[in-house]
Amino acid sequence: MLIALSAISFVGANWDATPKLLVFALLLAVIWVSLFAAGRAFDCNAPVLGHALALLGAAMFGITIMLTAQTFNLSSFRNTAVLIWALAALAVSLAVSSRPVMILATLLSALWVWLEILSPAAPDTMWSYALVWAVMLAASSRLNSSVSVNLLGLALLPWLINALVRGLESLGMEAHQIATLTLLSFGILATGFALLRHRQVPTAGVIAGWCGTAAIIGGALIQWPLGEYEAFVRELNRSDTGPGMPNPALYVPLALALSGGIAAMAWINGGGQRKRTGLGVAIAALTAASFPFIVYIEDPVVFLAVRILFGTAYYAFCISLILIGTRADARATGTLGIAGFILHTAYVYWETFSGLLSTSLFFLTGGLVLFGLSWGLLKWRKRLPTSQGDVS
Repeated sequence: MLIALSAISFVGANWDATPKLLVFALLLAVIWVSLFAAGRAFDCNAPVLGHALALLGAAMFGITIMLTAQTFNLSSFRNTAVLIWALAALAVSLAVSSRPVMILATLLSALWVWLEILSPAAPDTMWSYALVWAVMLAASSRLNSSVSVNLLGLALLPWLINALVRGLESLGMEAHQIATLTLLSFGILATGFALLRHRQVPTAGVIAGWCGTAAIIGGALIQWPLGEYEAFVRELNRSDTGPGMPNPALYVPLALALSGGIAAMAWINGGGQRKRTGLGVAIAALTAASFPFIVYIEDPVVFLAVRILFGTAYYAFCISLILIGTRADARATGTLGIAGFILHTAYVYWETFSGLLSTSLFFLTGGLVLFGLSWGLLKWRKRLPTSQGDVS
């Protein structure tokens, strides 16, 4: 990387004195020398040096694009140059089986989509990144690059949120509908990739984990504004326009399709416990799908009951994940369930006991609840067949 930066500094220091064609030839020479030397290093059984030189060649490719454009006063179509750089790095990584270069290609693809999102000339929804993302995931799986797969899982979250928000807004949906459909979208991706993992598809478990994390956090966050939302609903119901719900004919089939898909795949993924775990996930998905209809509730007592229903469904969802996590091959799922359980318990305390119970008493109560849950899980594991994994 230092050599790549030195190339930029050298060209910058001798910009006016160096002929343009000589600069261009020098940049191309650095690329080809780096890649040729990388190939020789791999041939000589020096893989560390080979990866470093391949990374240098891939980095110099992008630097050459930028300096060549500046030298000859050229411009690209929006941020296409970054995409070309990412695809070139991808080609290098596959040619020499280099995971470090694959990481660079993954980062560049994420950079490209975000530059496009921020560009006023680009479309509102960059669905084309889905194809780029899928290609990067397939290459990362082929190279067995866990870092690249995790980066792709992380990059998927903000891109999908942005795409869904912009796409659903263009259909005239309101904020609570968009939030619900986004949550359900992450849920169906999590269960879908978990099913692929169950079918021994490489890297699917990592993507399922990131989507499951988004679903857990989203399921908790969607409930947090309900206290303030109650006052908003009352004020809305007093207005002349009424609550209203634009495009219910579009929202209802989308929500039912997503929640039904989540329930079906959770049932399949549940293994020997499918009747219990699948039911818990199905209840949570269907309850989340009904969230936008809260705008029709005028009675404060009924509104409170619905809030409790949402919280209960979320607890059922977390416990279902914990039960799935009792299998030796699904420990990460159980960890997500425990994290969601703790997160929602903190929310319940904040909404219910703030100002009534001391912090120390809350921690004691929470500790006893988690201790009881852990004891119950240990008893549950002892009842499982030995083939489902070690219970230690």
